[in-house]
Amino acid sequence: MIWTVLPVCLFLISSVVMSFSLKADQVIPANTADPKTERLFSEMGIIEVPHITPPVDFSLLDINGQQFTLSDFKGKIVFLNFWTTWCPECRIEMPSMEKLHRRLNGRDFAMIAVNLQEPALKVKNFLKEYQLTFTVLLDATGKIGRQFGIRAIPATYILDKNGGIIGKAFGSRHWDRKKSIALFEHLINRVVQNTKTNKHEQKKSISSNSVKSDTGIGNSADDPAYTA
Repeated sequence: MIWTVLPVCLFLISSVVMSFSLKADQVIPANTADPKTERLFSEMGIIEVPHITPPVDFSLLDINGQQFTLSDFKGKIVFLNFWTTWCPECRIEMPSMEKLHRRLNGRDFAMIAVNLQEPALKVKNFLKEYQLTFTVLLDATGKIGRQFGIRAIPATYILDKNGGIIGKAFGSRHWDRKKSIALFEHLINRVVQNTKTNKHEQKKSISSNSVKSDTGIGNSADDPAYTA
């Protein structure tokens, strides 16, 4: 009887030890599937994609004239959002984005909000009104938005530390909720597999952005301020 129970006990003890060691750093081997990421994406209504290279490594100015390049943020989890001041859903989610930004400030995390085709002064006044402190860049011509296939706003992409797109969300989210914080803390601490996606799959996944947001608000086909 003892010899029957002993292997089971040893297995349970080793499982507990492993769970504590993983919880400490949330490090996942690069060649291992990550069901936790899949679950957290699903809970947030985020579409998971297989590490797609962004369609363009863009450089844009912020409201103060400072230039930022997307690839400069490699080594961090990037929250890349496309928005406008006139979009109701964008206004709804911006405060929660700010809370997430402040919560993860100083970690391997960067929040970048790309404004589509609006004057710098208008954007600057909006940031002041909503007390937003994360990085906001100006896509004055809408070129970057078109290259990303944006057809509805808000639209959010999540990039891993290697600079690959791993998730996308259409419509607003409560980014300051526990599920969202758990997702980004997990992504920050996990090991990322450096993979390449063929051009056909990349184009197919990026082009699938041509859908409306969750509420239908912000469809560029109906909004003269943004034309694709």
